[in-house]
Amino acid sequence: MKTGEKIAKARKDINLTQDQLAESLEVTRQTISKWESDLAFPETAKVPKLAEVLKVSCDYLLRDDKSVTVEVSMQSSNGYDLDWTKLYPILSEYQSTVDCKQYHRIFSKMIKEMMTTYNYTLADTVLVLKDLLYKGFLDMQKEEE
Repeated sequence: MKTGEKIAKARKDINLTQDQLAESLEVTRQTISKWESDLAFPETAKVPKLAEVLKVSCDYLLRDDKSVTVEVSMQSSNGYDLDWTKLYPILSEYQSTVDCKQYHRIFSKMIKEMMTTYNYTLADTVLVLKDLLYKGFLDMQKEEE
């Protein structure tokens, strides 16, 4: 994803208009439009404020997709909260295109069946299914080569 696409997506994710973003950064709406169209790039001095307003990191805006970092923040005294959508944007996008209810029913049925058949706990069942999905992914990846 190019920088302009990242700016546009982040702006839309927090429900800001180009005018509102422009006002926050003391630039014109046309400037925001040029950034989002990759016709211009934000001045270096504007990038930290842009990232702050858009609630993203400077790294997210500036780095290419291959080097995006996962932001880690403290969730509780014994755990961390990872924002996987920064690394895998599909995780914030799929719910608008995939029939989630259908897959939820399928996965719930698989989980219940495995728990009953093998007397696994819910956590163990989910780990086993995750492992099976990953192995299926690897097999399909080999087939594509």
